[in-house]
Amino acid sequence: MKHINFKTVCFVGLCASMMGSVYADTLRMAYSVAPSTIDPYKSSASATASLNEHLYEALVSRTNEKLLATSYGWTDDTTLVVNLRKGVKFHNGADFTAEDVVYSSCRMMYRVGGKKNMLTSAMGPVTDVVAIDDYTVAFKTVGLYPILIQKLKSLSILDSGDADLGPTLKFDNTGDCGITRYPTKDEFATGKYANGTGKYKYESFANTGDAVVVRNDNYWGEPGNWDRVEMTSVANSGARMAGLLAGDYDLIENPTGEDLLALEGNSAYSYSTMPSWRTIFLILDVGSDVAPGVTASDGSNPLKDIRVRQALSLSIDRDAIVDKLMGGNATVASQFAPSYQDGADSSMPDMAYDVDKARQLLAEAGYSDSISIDLRMPTAKYQNGTRVGQAIAQYWSRIGIQVNLVAEPWSVFRKGRSARELGVFMYGWGHPQGPAQMISYAFGTRNKPLNLGGSNYSNYSSPDFDAAMTAWAVETDEAKAFEYNQAAMRVAVEDLPGIPLYYQHSIWAHTSDISVSGRPDERTFADMATKNYRPLEAH
Repeated sequence: MKHINFKTVCFVGLCASMMGSVYADTLRMAYSVAPSTIDPYKSSASATASLNEHLYEALVSRTNEKLLATSYGWTDDTTLVVNLRKGVKFHNGADFTAEDVVYSSCRMMYRVGGKKNMLTSAMGPVTDVVAIDDYTVAFKTVGLYPILIQKLKSLSILDSGDADLGPTLKFDNTGDCGITRYPTKDEFATGKYANGTGKYKYESFANTGDAVVVRNDNYWGEPGNWDRVEMTSVANSGARMAGLLAGDYDLIENPTGEDLLALEGNSAYSYSTMPSWRTIFLILDVGSDVAPGVTASDGSNPLKDIRVRQALSLSIDRDAIVDKLMGGNATVASQFAPSYQDGADSSMPDMAYDVDKARQLLAEAGYSDSISIDLRMPTAKYQNGTRVGQAIAQYWSRIGIQVNLVAEPWSVFRKGRSARELGVFMYGWGHPQGPAQMISYAFGTRNKPLNLGGSNYSNYSSPDFDAAMTAWAVETDEAKAFEYNQAAMRVAVEDLPGIPLYYQHSIWAHTSDISVSGRPDERTFADMATKNYRPLEAH
């Protein structure tokens, strides 16, 4: 972590003007992407989740700390019993009970406005949710599913009093549950039902993504650090930095290396970094006979040949990318999930760099100078992403690959990805439930009963990979589960349905009168920031 020491002596009132900082207990944050909703089930995108975490809580945190759960355990192969925290109140003063857990489970499954909730799959094989008493709830599953408690990190708890409950409340996988009326999409958008148990309470939310929350003085645990938190979004990194320097914000996320140069020699500002769970990698369409944007002189899809994939990987100098383009604010990849994340094998070697071997493999495959690739990537999505894309294009050109770099806005890129119109593209992904979940979603065959797979843009299929993932999902012994996880990871690294590049570090720039302790899940939460001091009030 690098800090620029604050040594400036300021008079009361003058310093605030110089530094752009507000010495009231207000924190002003600028996100890089606008939160899209305050409905906690409609999106898992980082900015939206960051906003909503201020308002809502789950049973356990993304870092496995107990929140609304005090303990949990399996009473048999298909029953997870969760003991709930007592004395918790929603922002409207209502008591939190097991009924709210049942209702929230139903709400997660319910189609709002006819559209499926983005996080519905988190309930996976759950067949029933039963309130045993006011502070005990049982989750029933279709079979062995030891990772369920990890899935419940996505279950934000809402107040059941905000719905019209029928004579009975009984979970089903459609969200009907005996509920006569859920809050509508429009009602939720107004903030009327943004009613959680979190450290902060709703004050406002605009369709631009701008939001204001205030401290929940009746919070069950340690109170929030700030009286008031004002959140806005600025897509352009340079504009975010300009806003910080102009005094508009106290904290901004995702500055680039070039942006940070503006802080050098300015003791009023600092920046903080944190290794994240996000892997930046390339997705390769290895399963289609024709891969969009990938051509070879013989009309084949060259990405189906493992030698071509190996050559593409070996030609990339990851050390240079991390050192020169990322300024050291990244870690060279050894696999498809960070080697430092819980559940990863830290002994796996870094991805190799060998240009001569790459050329040899292409020649053996018969593709020495006959491959053309459209390398697609989103702009302003990943730190220095465009520069990294340019570097990769240069590396591939050195081994005879013709590369057309296509950088496009996230909205355009996302549509093309979803329509599977991209044969090779840069992607960044991490998973709070660990490496196994990450590679399952990215490369696994869809397995609805176990909630595995789901986003296999590589069109990859491997019986060995799927067998290891399936065994991992139902294994109750932690050591054996780790072995299955690593077996699947080794298969993926050997087969290269994608190319791991590096593990992204999160960066936050901020005024020097606050300290920032980042999070590996990249969420920007107000209580990451604490005040270093508070000057005496003027009289």
